[in-house]
Amino acid sequence: MIGKVSIGKSFGGICAYVFGEEKGAQVLATEGVRDTSAAHMAADFNAQRELNPNLGKAVMHVALAWPAEEKAQLSNERMEEIARAYLKAMKVDPEGTQWALVRHQDQDHPHAHLIVNRVDNQGATVSDQHNYRNSMEACRKLEKQYGLVSAQEVSQDNRRAVREQLPERAAAKLYVQDALSRHLPHATSPEELTAAMQRDGIGVQATYQKEKLQAVVFEYEGHHLKGSELGRAYSGNNLAKTLEAQQDQVQQQRAEVGAAGQQYGQHRLELDLEAFGREYAAQKEQAEKAEKQAQERTKLEQTPKPPQPSIERSGGYGIT
Repeated sequence: MIGKVSIGKSFGGICAYVFGEEKGAQVLATEGVRDTSAAHMAADFNAQRELNPNLGKAVMHVALAWPAEEKAQLSNERMEEIARAYLKAMKVDPEGTQWALVRHQDQDHPHAHLIVNRVDNQGATVSDQHNYRNSMEACRKLEKQYGLVSAQEVSQDNRRAVREQLPERAAAKLYVQDALSRHLPHATSPEELTAAMQRDGIGVQATYQKEKLQAVVFEYEGHHLKGSELGRAYSGNNLAKTLEAQQDQVQQQRAEVGAAGQQYGQHRLELDLEAFGREYAAQKEQAEKAEKQAQERTKLEQTPKPPQPSIERSGGYGIT
């Protein structure tokens, strides 16, 4: 399963595209918008967009695709179910904002288009941060959840077959690109990325300026490839930005976990102090009671006893 996310400005443009007659378009599901025509759907999206007029790029478009092998089991109902699960995995509430799912029939492989309004029903902005990584993780999760063919494995098999037919340098370039696409989303520093690439037999030569990554060259089987040659996302500057953003996210997650742990520890400390206070109060009360009893005993012992009355006896046994 593949979910390619793009952010745009025009609901009219994307709605006109997905309703194209040549696509064999079929609207499978909608939330908060009409499905009668592209114009009606775009008008409904734009009406809600006015709740947050300062958000320029309010359109989230996701092209969902599956391998041709999945066509038999991907009924319209199942595709809708997976699309709803995808939204949730992307932290988009399916009932909290407008969206539409439109299936196309113009390719051998099953695919559909998901249009989401980034202005939700309350006027808040649906986040578009880390869309590439989040979508990839969501797809891997849903492949396991629904027993789908792994698009990653299919892609790797296809690209491996292509590499075998390419000249050496082009094959090396494709191999390094594959490795970067797998390792970059999980790295938070140049060192982590370098270690991961080296495990795949790829050397990394990084150039720094003022302790910041400026350029990078990858080496595989004697071929030296600049990051920018592999794609804009892999230039030194863009790699630095990606790694920094991912590091910030990890640090934020760790801070949240630490804060939660600290709060839990403080709560436990308060509970322990409260329990100690109760125990101390009980022991103090018991000690004061014992001391009071001891004082009362001492006081009784020190109080003079009254003399005992004496009984005089006569010499005889009779009464006189």
